[in-house]
Amino acid sequence: MLVDDELAMIGSTNLDNRSLHLNFELMIAVEDEEFVAKVARMLESDFADSLHSNAPDAKPRRWFERFGTAVARLFSPIL
Repeated sequence: MLVDDELAMIGSTNLDNRSLHLNFELMIAVEDEEFVAKVARMLESDFADSLHSNAPDAKPRRWFERFGTAVARLFSPIL
């Protein structure tokens, strides 16, 4: 997560109760302008290479992907 020009946060933490209290996920805050600039360049490169999932030319998901997502959603409360 890029906070501003002076702070970046790196880690696996999602900001929800499960991540913070059950999964013991961690995040580190780095306050270094050079490091933050590298993170910003990395994110800009990732965004430039990405596609919107709802773009008009996006391929529709296959039936088994949609089915797997629906099944996984049923188990999400216990995962």
